[in-house]
Amino acid sequence: MTEDSRRDLLSGFALNVESWYADLPFEARFDKAAADGFSHVEFWFIDSWDRDAAELAGLANDAGVKVAQIVGDAPELARPNVQDKFLENCKRAVENARILNTDIVTVTGHQDVEGISKSDSLSAYQDHMAAAAPIFEDAEVFAAIEPFNPYDHPGHFIYGSAEAVDIVRAVNSPFVKLNWDLFHMQRHEGELIGNLKRHADTICYVQLADTPDRGQPGTGDVNYANVIRQVRSGGYDKPIGLEFWAQDGDYAQAITDILALATELD
Repeated sequence: MTEDSRRDLLSGFALNVESWYADLPFEARFDKAAADGFSHVEFWFIDSWDRDAAELAGLANDAGVKVAQIVGDAPELARPNVQDKFLENCKRAVENARILNTDIVTVTGHQDVEGISKSDSLSAYQDHMAAAAPIFEDAEVFAAIEPFNPYDHPGHFIYGSAEAVDIVRAVNSPFVKLNWDLFHMQRHEGELIGNLKRHADTICYVQLADTPDRGQPGTGDVNYANVIRQVRSGGYDKPIGLEFWAQDGDYAQAITDILALATELD
């Protein structure tokens, strides 16, 4: 396989520099991603982890990779009295996204709070996202709500697609959508292809990992060739985030498996 064909096959994916290359310092992972043929990366928090967006942008630019998605800070959004703090977080996340030249900020903040019911938590969360929507609309940056699954992320009130889709439809903003993490969706509810067909319009970002162990495609339950075909046929054309931990820490094998998947899709 030529270097050009390798890069072309990998161009549909964004390597997660948090979960990949654990043997390297974080700052070195951008260059490693580029050297391995990836054109896009994704990562998690900036401000709350004392990272500097401009420095991260420099790492990406120097490596020659683009940033597909970042994660924004959020307080406990089950609480109705945290809106001012959340809106300030959103403004800062939009500033970081501009610096990093990305248009997707994943938002969570849906951890359980003792004494607040699930229905009240969902109502408060929806209110917060509706209040934040104009910030993201003005910047033309997506706020991507990411549902979790109860097995790997206990203690949350948004699992799977149902409640998250309801929130997106209720907020009704072109820039409040979902980070459709296929690992979480499969762990919580399955029926990946059917749900993708029904709710393609709610999706602004897609991530993957195989289940149940969160390794690369081909190490678990999911026929990712069929699933990604459905993702693409639903209109999603951005890179797909590779938020997994390479089985046995073997990154070369993980890339081989991703290339095999991309070849099957090509």
